[in-house]
Amino acid sequence: MIRCSTGSFRIWLRYIWPMLAGLLAGGCNNAPPLPADRVFLNGAVYTFDNERRKVEAVAIRDGAVIFAGSSTAAARFIDDRTDVTDLQQRMLMPGFHDAHAHVLGAGLAKAGCSLEDERDHELIREMLEVCAGSGDVGPDEWVRGSRWPLAAFADGRPPIEWLDEIFAGRPAYFVDSFAHSAWVSSRALQIAGIDRDTPDPEQGVIERDARTGAPVGVLRDAAMDLVARHMPQPSAADFAAALKTALVDVRRFGITAYIEPGLAERHLEAYRDAEQSGKLTARVLASLSPLGWETGRFGDEIYDLVAKRATYQGKYLHTDSVKVYIDGVIETGTSFMLEPYTDGSNFPPFYPADDLAVLYQKLDAMGLQIHTHAIGDAAIRHALDAYEHARQQNGPNDNRHQIVHLQLIDPKDIPRFGALEVAANFQCLWCYPDDYIDVAMGLVGAERVNRFYPVASIARSGGLVVGGSDWDVSSLNPLDAIETAVTRQNPYTNEGPVLGSGENIDLQLALDMYTRNAARVMRLDALTGSIEVGKRADLIVLDRDLFSIPIHQVNEARILQTLLDGVEVYTDRSF
Repeated sequence: MIRCSTGSFRIWLRYIWPMLAGLLAGGCNNAPPLPADRVFLNGAVYTFDNERRKVEAVAIRDGAVIFAGSSTAAARFIDDRTDVTDLQQRMLMPGFHDAHAHVLGAGLAKAGCSLEDERDHELIREMLEVCAGSGDVGPDEWVRGSRWPLAAFADGRPPIEWLDEIFAGRPAYFVDSFAHSAWVSSRALQIAGIDRDTPDPEQGVIERDARTGAPVGVLRDAAMDLVARHMPQPSAADFAAALKTALVDVRRFGITAYIEPGLAERHLEAYRDAEQSGKLTARVLASLSPLGWETGRFGDEIYDLVAKRATYQGKYLHTDSVKVYIDGVIETGTSFMLEPYTDGSNFPPFYPADDLAVLYQKLDAMGLQIHTHAIGDAAIRHALDAYEHARQQNGPNDNRHQIVHLQLIDPKDIPRFGALEVAANFQCLWCYPDDYIDVAMGLVGAERVNRFYPVASIARSGGLVVGGSDWDVSSLNPLDAIETAVTRQNPYTNEGPVLGSGENIDLQLALDMYTRNAARVMRLDALTGSIEVGKRADLIVLDRDLFSIPIHQVNEARILQTLLDGVEVYTDRSF
């Protein structure tokens, strides 16, 4: 007698049966197979399976792939009820997986005053004046804004006088493009009680006038919360509207799965409501933090949050991950470095080494993925040491930990990613010499800058490299990052210098980072990330074959259709 537990039966239904059904689709004794719900023919179909097969056709039934092969063989799955698409040699591939995107936050930012990373001072002032004259904010209400560029201002300090003048004494709070600095008005400082005698908080900096010591309206990392805590919090309706708005872009760029880092319970409620109402159109791994989107250190409150995580689990929403910050960003001098900045300063990590080791051991023992923000080389070593401690104490497991951003890695630590099975989550759109590289050059010097974002070195050493956008810090479009990973050059001008010697990768690996590799980190690789019989039909159609065009044209390609579980969630008007 064969005995099956409930759990094993569910595994059978979820994974084994669709595969068996696909194999039996041809029937016995030459009986015709069951028809597909949908068939794509005559395409450049890249499967991203272990053999990286290229085929012509895919058939889908009940949201799963039941066939991937030739167009001639696919014809047997077609009857008068089948929706047939002739791809006409367009590209079909697995949907993109973004392993680090602030989707809900980006949706909220769209409702505020976005400066869109504009560099021109005159245009920034014009944008602020448009916001001030919009009538959206009352005379005593807070003005919220985002995406002002550090690189546009000396020392990353925009003038407080602009906010005071343009917003006529209203409290104003603008987050920079990196989300590690806030530009605030004098009224906001007054409400928060910040003056020349206010000490810098632990893990934060209040920027001051060098002569008088008075705050100049720029707050770094944990200092941002000194003002943010006084602002009205978004309502449940605000979060719902923000998520709805942001998911439009997610679908438009062919993203069928993503990790959203830094979600507190109020954020999870928005996701649960979207899931339950059928409005969540991507698979989401929520990486939890009681701090929400604030940087810094949390305490034991994390255990109260993760204890509730099962309450929010759903078909598309999963919550077995925790977001941990180790440091800030190099461009504001708040990253933790092995060697000091060029001015002799350094910034301490948010957690002492012993505390971090204990935290990681506990979270790892709970079966949680630890999603670590670490940018400076000392912060990255700090995180790797804590992962190693957890592994030594708990033994190897399948938690699929990762470190995100990884701007500067000491060469000695590069092989540790593969050895410790810690994924390297890069934002490859940053892998070219933009204005922020110029800022970093002045802070850490050319030698260290030329070692930024060592994607190829991690891959060569056996580490798993994955892709994330960090939207809305930078573009959500995966093709921008994918092209840059290959060229290490400006993807918008296709010219100029490159960043880092020998750190460019080939197109296949760059695409793997946003498909099969990211699916593995998300624990979705049994379901998605490649086109294989039995896997879910999370697919995208592009207007051209990325492997048959010059690399500088990759980010010019457009997504024509996005499917989740075989259902269209986005279709371009031209398709």
